[in-house]
Amino acid sequence: MIKFFTTIGGFLLGSLLVALLVILSFNPNFFATKMLENKLGEWGASPTNQLDRFLDRILMEDILSSPETLSYMGLGELDAFTGHNSKWDDYSQQSAQSSYEETTSRLSTLEKFDENKMQEEKYNLQIAKFSLKNQKVSFESFQHHFNPLSQFFGLHLSLVEFLTDTHKITDEKSIKDYIHRVSTIDNVIDESILFLIERGEKGIYSPKFVYEKAKNQIDTLASFEIIDNPIYKNLNEKIATVEIDNGLKELYMNELKDALSKSFIKSYQNLASVMNEQLLNARAMDGVWGLPNGDDFYKHRLKIYTTTNYSPEEIHNIGLKLVNEIQAEIIKIFEKEGYDTTQPLPILYDQLNNDPRFLFEDSDNGRRQIIEKYTEIQQNALTEMDSYFYQLPKAEVIVKRIPEYAEASAAGGYYQSPALDGSRPGVFYANLYDIKATKTFGMPALSFHEAIPGHHFQNAINQENQNQTIWKKLGYRTSAFGEGWALYAERLAIEADLINDPYEMIGSLQSELFRAVRLVVDTGIHYKKWTREEAIKYMMENVGSEESEATSEIERYIVWPGQACAYMIGRIKILELREKAKNELGDLYDIKDFHHHVLMYGSLPLTVLEAIIEKYIQEVKAN
Repeated sequence: MIKFFTTIGGFLLGSLLVALLVILSFNPNFFATKMLENKLGEWGASPTNQLDRFLDRILMEDILSSPETLSYMGLGELDAFTGHNSKWDDYSQQSAQSSYEETTSRLSTLEKFDENKMQEEKYNLQIAKFSLKNQKVSFESFQHHFNPLSQFFGLHLSLVEFLTDTHKITDEKSIKDYIHRVSTIDNVIDESILFLIERGEKGIYSPKFVYEKAKNQIDTLASFEIIDNPIYKNLNEKIATVEIDNGLKELYMNELKDALSKSFIKSYQNLASVMNEQLLNARAMDGVWGLPNGDDFYKHRLKIYTTTNYSPEEIHNIGLKLVNEIQAEIIKIFEKEGYDTTQPLPILYDQLNNDPRFLFEDSDNGRRQIIEKYTEIQQNALTEMDSYFYQLPKAEVIVKRIPEYAEASAAGGYYQSPALDGSRPGVFYANLYDIKATKTFGMPALSFHEAIPGHHFQNAINQENQNQTIWKKLGYRTSAFGEGWALYAERLAIEADLINDPYEMIGSLQSELFRAVRLVVDTGIHYKKWTREEAIKYMMENVGSEESEATSEIERYIVWPGQACAYMIGRIKILELREKAKNELGDLYDIKDFHHHVLMYGSLPLTVLEAIIEKYIQEVKAN
């Protein structure tokens, strides 16, 4: 290249360019960034303004700093530069401090943008500032208030789930990476132990049952015979599909045994020991009101999850009103079906719950039938959605059982989004632990919520939107919008005549009632100082839940304060906005159009959704 330069200045410039290229060729971060930029460019629209370019850039920074995210996204081509497929995320407090400083810096940059000079990108500015401000407050005031380990989430569960569900085994290198990850689990668990100790030094502990149930999970995972450990079983099954010499397969399985023994089992035993020590100081009260500045912490969590400024008292009262209204609807159906409605609702629920017509056999065959039934419900729902949406998701959704090692304390079901590259479908995970908790009449509502037209439509449609920047697809999530949409989807399915059986209607109303009760019990526990037992009793009496289900749910709200309120608050807002559009647009109203505008911007705070729908209404009127 130098020979083309004829002057000394040109020669020097050419030399510098050559030197720069040499440097870049040994700079893995440069190439990883460019490759990620190109890959994300395939999945999202190119940003057209300075704000969206900034938001896309910070998203790329966050992705590149997270080996687990890179693996989850299937970005194997970056591994040559990042080595991410053999690494874990950094869970240290030093990393948390760095993230806080980065958050502060990013927020400072966003404050320089003038919303008054923006068009639609102003919504992205509002979303980003809302998210970053909440992250900042969380770290500054409440970083030790969160339960790091519980029966529902924590590194003790997520590490295993990541290895078995996310880490791909396709070749010899992926096997080595898998084993390396297992061999370094102890480093990750050590960080969790340090955090627990730091919490304790500040006088912050979890309720007794949290320690007990999480420790039971830890003990179970640590006590498996190595060949029965889910991590070992997973690789043993998948390695059979890899084309390498059998002798090498045996060698690698022996290496995994060694890693499990030296890293996994020992670190989990150490974690169990610390949990035992902290159990001695377990918090007597269940609600966060018992923590330092607990009331402020709870208000903060409600703001994050509901994306509103509702007070705990307001949410509690909304819940009480809805409980009464929905129960009245349920009683009318019971009466029409010949039940003695002079009896209390719990007795009517009990009669329904124990009716053999609605129960599955407690066997492998019964559990297989449940999966098949959920699949059938989804297929039927999909056939009706053309009337309500301009575009249906290309990605499929499948039903899987929640992993057996986690299902005893897990929720009734949850959803996992499809991979952006199409390599993995959406997944509706169903809890089959207590088979009596799955009644035929309650299955449609849960399926509509988790899959079609609920979470799957919300997530897959957003991911497949080619007009959406990658930050809008991945950069922000909120329970109020996502769970609000999923609960709204249950009602939409009724409107689509997907439920015409009276018992399935009771099941759907129970699902709504369930979310209304959540408003009452979540605020009851964390604001009105209810005990765990009082909340369980209220849920059983008002929803008709089995004790096991009610206990699991209430314990979830205890360790995840505020999140359970997002469902009903989100649905209320979406229905409120739909009625507003209907009333103001009259004959110009089109439900496909409404759904398009609700989903087209991805996940967002309810205040921003309100502004978007108002803009849509005014535009239709103007045209």
